[in-house]
Amino acid sequence: MAMDGGMGSWAERRARIAPEHTALIHGDGSWTYGELAGRVRSVAHRLQELGVERGDRVGWLGANHPAFLELLFATAKVGAILAPVNHHLDHSVIAEVLDDYSAKVVVVGEDAVDIPRPRCVRSRVVVGAAGGSDVPYDDLVAPTADGPVDELVQMEDVCLLAHTSGTTGSPKGVMLTHGNITWNVINLLSVVDVCSDDVTIAIAPFFRTGGTGVNVLPVLFKGGTVVIPQSSDSDHLLGLFEQQKITVGFGNPDLLEAFTRSPAWSTTDFSSIRCFITGGAPVSERLMRLYFERGIPLLQGYGLSEAAPFVMLLDAPSALRKVGSAGKPALFVDVRTVRPDGSECAANETGELVVRGPNVMAGYWNRPDATREALDADGWLHTGDAARLDDEGYAWIVDRVADAYRSGGHVVYPGDVERVFGRHPAVADVGVVTHLGVPVAYVVVAAGSTTSEHELLDFCRTRLAAHEMPSAVVFVDELPRSSVGKLLRHRLAEAAR
Repeated sequence: MAMDGGMGSWAERRARIAPEHTALIHGDGSWTYGELAGRVRSVAHRLQELGVERGDRVGWLGANHPAFLELLFATAKVGAILAPVNHHLDHSVIAEVLDDYSAKVVVVGEDAVDIPRPRCVRSRVVVGAAGGSDVPYDDLVAPTADGPVDELVQMEDVCLLAHTSGTTGSPKGVMLTHGNITWNVINLLSVVDVCSDDVTIAIAPFFRTGGTGVNVLPVLFKGGTVVIPQSSDSDHLLGLFEQQKITVGFGNPDLLEAFTRSPAWSTTDFSSIRCFITGGAPVSERLMRLYFERGIPLLQGYGLSEAAPFVMLLDAPSALRKVGSAGKPALFVDVRTVRPDGSECAANETGELVVRGPNVMAGYWNRPDATREALDADGWLHTGDAARLDDEGYAWIVDRVADAYRSGGHVVYPGDVERVFGRHPAVADVGVVTHLGVPVAYVVVAAGSTTSEHELLDFCRTRLAAHEMPSAVVFVDELPRSSVGKLLRHRLAEAAR
């Protein structure tokens, strides 16, 4: 029998240790590790019957659902590659991505059934009611031959094709190997004490690497329990925090911000939470302090799809002392900041953040030129993010390198300016862009607050250098942000014209 050395064996290996322990909870249903292992085997066998072979791509479209995790382990088990795609993208972009991957099979959730089937797809599997030529997902998990899947899987094999957000260009497929994903889990566990009795909640989307790589896969790796909500409604999610006694978790800043606006925020019992990680976009000091006030240890981290995604995390003892920092790198990750000529930056000097480790991607799918641009000959991943490492080694993510502009003969990163604006109690959100060469701050005022352009500029004048000061403040109802809360600066710039 071939040796499965990849992540497709995780459920089976956990089932050997604790078959009766609960692995997944979704609505009124739950699956033990023994049941999960059996379902993964069934899906793996049925994928092979649908013609999926080693190296083939299987697409996923839809909201978070247990079927995604079963499919992830099953495709890994047969040596295939799972390719989740953001179902909120324009249908033409979805088709372009799946066609680029030549996906043989696509599995869609009930909320994605209206997305047209790309021409490359031979079989479409539907979670829920299926019609026409669609295959019901229930057919995949129905017990079939229960024997092992005889496929040699190795750590260097590609397992997951995540894609970049596409906010600054066409989405790129990020090739993550079984080794990348496994080392990502080990790195997370090197700084967060996840236990077999931990319970996490999957609120970040699975089609992002952060949705699985920061809390879900580490908890499953350790034999804990993953709660997969049926709704993204804040009140529903807060109810699950209390009902399921969530202990660890991850959420993008926009999701965590939405919780604070819920009427249930002030009454929800969060006493079971030991650690909650946030990242994916800059986190305001105001949001961090709101969570600290509710007794929730909210820790900011940093990662990116190309690093599977975890890179670094702010340690709990330094959470208040270093508010705004992304912390220090995990055990098997190295980071540096470099100047445009490649030389290393001094402490507190802003440069491009570069990352190296066994979690770093194999490359971009069908993009050899982009791969060579991102990964240098020494294995350093050039992130495109501007950052500073302070004299204690803590990282401060400043902005995207490409978003910097010149003012008064100096390079200015709009993220530095936005952080100062964000300290004003009346500012709920802010974005800075240049319009006709002039920096302008677009501000969303916090509910129940009032302020003026004069007041905000006076506030910032004592905290920013003259060349960093924006020339004007424009008040808006909201800022354009991605599904993980990243400011879509190009759309803000378009609105300024």
